[in-house]
Amino acid sequence: MYTIGEFSKIGKVSTKMLRHYDKIGLLKPEYINPENRYRFYSKNQIKDVLLINRLKLYRFSLEEIREVLEKDNPSYLKRKMEEKISELTEEISNSRYLLIEMKDEIELLEKGDDIVASNRKFNITIDTMKPFTVLSIRDTMSMDNISSLIGKVFENIHKYELTVTGECMTIYYDKDFDHENADIEVCVPVNREYKTKDISTRTIDGGTYAHTTFIGPYSEIGEGYAAILDWIKENDYEIIKPPYERYIKGPGSKCSPKEFVTEIYFPISKK
Repeated sequence: MYTIGEFSKIGKVSTKMLRHYDKIGLLKPEYINPENRYRFYSKNQIKDVLLINRLKLYRFSLEEIREVLEKDNPSYLKRKMEEKISELTEEISNSRYLLIEMKDEIELLEKGDDIVASNRKFNITIDTMKPFTVLSIRDTMSMDNISSLIGKVFENIHKYELTVTGECMTIYYDKDFDHENADIEVCVPVNREYKTKDISTRTIDGGTYAHTTFIGPYSEIGEGYAAILDWIKENDYEIIKPPYERYIKGPGSKCSPKEFVTEIYFPISKK
């Protein structure tokens, strides 16, 4: 048996963190002395603390690691690691496009140009949309982590053998945008209805939508929103439901961010 101090040195984890692991049920001591409450760990637990360290390095949350340890199932761990690979691949792709965008803007600055284009012209149209089925997940999260939500939706599409019938979409529910705590729903159109206890399809309502297409990096898409909002006000319409974006051409297209194509839709009705 090892004292908490000895086990801390073995696992390269602070005693404070080991106490936290005990509190949340992630890694409990093998034995606690009933008289002085000293914690002791066994040799068999060395593997567990090393696995925890490894999975933290792979961006697993403590809750995700707890589930891995509880299940003690190589197939489950393999599936969770494949999910993390998808998330990391998306992050790498996004970072690559940020680098491209920044290099492009440095060239503009060297020419004395403004890096934020503000003279785009937008064609606003009214579209009558038919209802369609999507598989979706809604969550409140940082927009920096949206790729993980997209990955989960596509993971379930493949898992339940659904067929994708349209481009990925994001619905924005917040009245006031909060980058760190955005209430969003990632939706992917699919060919049929499906429901489990964890995820299910739903119908996106048809109706009248104000629509425009934005070409450029996501960091400047606000210009497209401003154009639609101005048009709605000027033409005596009102917004009746949250807007959504449809991603026509993005990071997966391996093009420059200035070539990204995003459609913006606002459900509207006459006042």
